[in-house]
Amino acid sequence: MEKTARQVEKNISASFGYVKKDMLMLNDAFSDLHDKVQHLSLNHAMLLEEITKLRAEVRNGKSIPTTKGKTIKKVVKKKK
Repeated sequence: MEKTARQVEKNISASFGYVKKDMLMLNDAFSDLHDKVQHLSLNHAMLLEEITKLRAEVRNGKSIPTTKGKTIKKVVKKKK
């Protein structure tokens, strides 16, 4: 059974449609990963800053404040 040029063209067009859809899905996934890495990087920087402050306080002989009253607010990004 031979395929006509029109059938081949339709098949190729459909294949490109699937490829485009897959590429868009991958792009979204990489975008989400990038956002998560940025968020983790920000958290890491904040923690390093806090550690530096605590080290300075320990060196100066100050008492270290407890974190009982301190709450950490978690930022949750809403999905589109």
